[in-house]
Amino acid sequence: MVDAKAWKTIALTFAGKLVTAGWSAVKACALVGVHRTSWYRHLTPPAPAGITVPHLDRDYPNRISTAEADEFMALLNSEEYADLSVTQAYYRMLDAGYCPFSIAAAHRIVARHGQNGDRREQRPGNGPKRAKPVHAATAPNQLWSWDITMLHGPGKHTYKLYTIMDVFSRKVVGHRVEHTETAALASALIRDAVAGNKRTPAVLHADNGAPMRAGTTLELARDLGITLSYSRPRVSDDNPYSESLFRTVKYDLDFPRRFQDLGHAREHLATFFTSYNTHHRHSGLNYYTPDTVHNGLVQQATRHRQETLDACYARNPHRYRRRPTALGVPPVAGINHKETNPLSQTA
Repeated sequence: MVDAKAWKTIALTFAGKLVTAGWSAVKACALVGVHRTSWYRHLTPPAPAGITVPHLDRDYPNRISTAEADEFMALLNSEEYADLSVTQAYYRMLDAGYCPFSIAAAHRIVARHGQNGDRREQRPGNGPKRAKPVHAATAPNQLWSWDITMLHGPGKHTYKLYTIMDVFSRKVVGHRVEHTETAALASALIRDAVAGNKRTPAVLHADNGAPMRAGTTLELARDLGITLSYSRPRVSDDNPYSESLFRTVKYDLDFPRRFQDLGHAREHLATFFTSYNTHHRHSGLNYYTPDTVHNGLVQQATRHRQETLDACYARNPHRYRRRPTALGVPPVAGINHKETNPLSQTA
């Protein structure tokens, strides 16, 4: 079988013979099936390129020399400018009478030296770097997440809201509101959640608060056969499900600015979480309720939705580009289980 390049060479050769025999170039090219511009390029092939030099290596008159770049970097890292961003340092140098090149060129040079991130002195580590927690759940009771947040009471009084959520179904399997944040109350929360759910999670994830790492919590988890998982220090998105739940709680239209007393807070949160589990259509679940997913009723709910959509489509097919389909629940939910590209920092 002749490849495309060889076939084109044969066609152009035959077209040349037709032109020599008196045919016009347009008719000859049309007969062999090539465009006339290909014929004209065939008559005058481009000259072979000489020695090519990459742009980075070309000796332009305006190129910044290595000595100039090193001088700027030495000044940038000097004691006077070391704690400033590149932009701040550049314009202070400019006001001091030093301007070797543009601000854009300064950023390129800094990036080439690998200093275009956060230039502030970072907090030193006190030990080995903690591994990123990675967990994935494909069914309820495989992964739970829990956390504690503050609620405002009368005056300067505050209360603590403890919550435990199933990551796959988003169901709040346990909560309590107390005056304080203690390890004993945290253990009682976990124990009550396991008893009420009648199932023990494989993994219980939390941040690095004192109740989460307390000895009583560790002992309880060991007795129940639960693996404890923790977020990395100062990485808030290692516990995204609990953080998102607290935002949902506090941005609810009925959420009071301040609770009258502890009883008021407990009553409001009990009502809210009951409604959340049974009626809240969660976007992360394709708008099924947490109870529906947690109790394994997704197939029935999907079937019912599909019947409703089919009936609507049958009545008004012209309103749809294609037949609507009821989606199921995403098959996997987890913490740091998806590959992401790290965001770059500007200097």
